[in-house]
Amino acid sequence: MKAFYLPKTTKFIESLSNDLIDKIISLVDVLKENKGLLGNIDSKSLGRGLFELRIVGPVNIRIFYCFHGDTVYLLHGIIKKTQKIPKKEIEFARKMKKVIACL
Repeated sequence: MKAFYLPKTTKFIESLSNDLIDKIISLVDVLKENKGLLGNIDSKSLGRGLFELRIVGPVNIRIFYCFHGDTVYLLHGIIKKTQKIPKKEIEFARKMKKVIACL
């Protein structure tokens, strides 16, 4: 399995601390090696083929991703500041997922 980072997601990840970047890369590597299987602590299904990668710590990060063929696509990333993820962030990730499906 391969991983593809959308440019906006790459820019978001690069804006984070090195520790967070390392954790994200490590989790993406596990996703690739295990063909998308991660535990519920690190990943959660948001329905309709959209998932969130969960990085929990002093700063809570969410990376939204999907699968298409043999590739995991990292669609969008946010710093989670509230209990619930803002609806507009999930809607944006779903929009990016639709773009991927058209490729």
